[in-house]
Amino acid sequence: MLVGAASSMVARTPAYRMIGDSLTVELGRVKTATDSLRILSDLMDLRPKWMSDSIGKKIVHTAICSRQDSAGLDAIRNLANLHLRNDSLLQVDLDNVYKFGESVDRDETATFVRMMQNLNRVRFINPEEKETELRRLLRKASSGHSSNIYDEIVLLHAISLYIGETAQGDLLSKYMDKLHGMIEKLRPEAYAIRNCYYVQAALTYANNDECDKSIEADRKLLQAIEDMEHGRKGANRRYRSYDANRYVIYTRLLSNYPRLNGNEVEELYKGAMAVVATDSMAATTNRISMRPQIYYAMYKKEYAEALSLLKTYIDYPYNAQIRRSLLKMMIKCAEQTGDMDALLVASRNYNEILEKTIEDRTREKFKELQIVYDINQMKAESTRKAVKMQRMFTIGAVVASVVLLVLLLIVFLLWRHARKLTQSLVDSNRALVSESANLRQAQADLVKARDDARLANRIKSDFIKNMSGEVAVPLHTINEYTNLIIDCSEAGFKPYLKHFAELVSLNSELLTSIVNDVLNLSEIDSDAVSVVMKKEPLAQLCKMAVESVKHRVLPGVEIGVEADVPDVTVYTDPRRLMQILVQLLSNAAKFTKEGRIEVSFHEDHDINMAVISVTDTGIGVTGDNAERIFERFVKLDRSSQGVGIGLAIARHLAELMGGNVTLDTTYTNGARFLVTVQLG
Repeated sequence: MLVGAASSMVARTPAYRMIGDSLTVELGRVKTATDSLRILSDLMDLRPKWMSDSIGKKIVHTAICSRQDSAGLDAIRNLANLHLRNDSLLQVDLDNVYKFGESVDRDETATFVRMMQNLNRVRFINPEEKETELRRLLRKASSGHSSNIYDEIVLLHAISLYIGETAQGDLLSKYMDKLHGMIEKLRPEAYAIRNCYYVQAALTYANNDECDKSIEADRKLLQAIEDMEHGRKGANRRYRSYDANRYVIYTRLLSNYPRLNGNEVEELYKGAMAVVATDSMAATTNRISMRPQIYYAMYKKEYAEALSLLKTYIDYPYNAQIRRSLLKMMIKCAEQTGDMDALLVASRNYNEILEKTIEDRTREKFKELQIVYDINQMKAESTRKAVKMQRMFTIGAVVASVVLLVLLLIVFLLWRHARKLTQSLVDSNRALVSESANLRQAQADLVKARDDARLANRIKSDFIKNMSGEVAVPLHTINEYTNLIIDCSEAGFKPYLKHFAELVSLNSELLTSIVNDVLNLSEIDSDAVSVVMKKEPLAQLCKMAVESVKHRVLPGVEIGVEADVPDVTVYTDPRRLMQILVQLLSNAAKFTKEGRIEVSFHEDHDINMAVISVTDTGIGVTGDNAERIFERFVKLDRSSQGVGIGLAIARHLAELMGGNVTLDTTYTNGARFLVTVQLG
């Protein structure tokens, strides 16, 4: 398919691979969604096809989150081309289209994806089902109930595809022409739909021996490629190549060399050979077909050269679909060169194919007549229904007349009643004027109350910041003096006093943690949270987090990092990531009375993330609370320590760094929290 189909040679060129690697590094540094989408779009053009799918999905996700509809819809059109053979992925693409705001671009993109679904279905449906589906579509078309132009285009596109699979001839041309007429009503920016039609038209008209229409469609495809490359249609993509598409179009046009002028044939052949010299996909196709060379030799009347090529390549599988036309050329070459053996073989094979073609065309014509008969039957049925509807309409009109008279009487009575209400409305209007003045005063009071609330919020934030400093110093002093008392006490009392000192230290730490959580929440509300991203070894951060909460673990509970896990480098703010891990480990320590608390991690290259899991054997969290626990001030156990904001802060910090914190609801032996962090 033309739209979004870039040559794979681009991704294999070393210079372009270096550009792709450079863009990948740059992607990790950008701050805005617009810059991310620009770089991701370039990477989608530069990377191999197997990588384009995941990049395209990232573009769609980013565009949905940042409401950049144009970039997201363009990515979906490219993904639809990649997903042509997978109906379930095409349905995902269609669902994603409707996540964007309502617009003409969205409707056109949805239409394009639905046309891709048509191509997918007609390719894999069996012959019996094709005829059944075609009759269903024709019945739908004859009913004339299409809701809009986009539904009509999708319907006509499907009918044309199914007719092309079951029959050729005038009926196919009729529906292709109707489809073309509908598409021409669309705005010029609907290039994806037009290009999809031109590809189908070029192939369909060529198979139907309507060469002039096939040539016209191919010429429009070439013009569309030029427009897209120069930014006159769609997004201006710096690294996209359409050379492989050009080769196919040049070859198809050259097959119609008797209908082209000499200059055009020369230009097409020169263009095809230029593409073969630079594009690996075109070069591979050319090696197994040699079609441009065969057509050019026939045009130049170099029959010996053409015959040599035909003998070599006519039986290649790639040329099977055009074997009949190649045999016809071979017969002419053999006659001109006097090669009687080649003439005999070619003539025999050509006659066999011709007989089969005549049988197929006869069968197709019969099918076409059957289809036309079915259409006429449908139209006759529609006419009968229309007559019946007209009769019912006449009866309805009589009934409506009677109802209208009754309504007129009711209207007259209502008018009399309305006159009585008018005076009441005048009195009510006076009351409303007075009430309006009261409302304006109330509005002024509300504005003042809003301003007072904003001032109070600022004062609250300043108070929290000041309190964190005021509380931290006394707590530190309490801990120091507690330790000093122990150091100065007699040796016999030290073990006893040390127990109380540890209780003082633990509760001081808990109080400090609560104050810090409130301070973090205040920073979040004021958008003052900053992150400094850099590459860090993940194993070291996990071990440091475990060491910082070891003293909080109850006796009999083990805590540690999973052994023998290969280290991973992540791109994160180490201080903020430590804050998240400490919060999750502290929660685990709080609710785990026996067993083990374990930190582990692994790489998920599909999403370019490292996934850290914090697993405990505590009381666990039920599935219906999986999201509720991330809300502010939510505590499932009211008797537990803390104020219920730690998990909300952890999730917000993770999202600031491009990740997330979630509860693994599939784990039932306690609780398991998952943290996603960008890979370095």
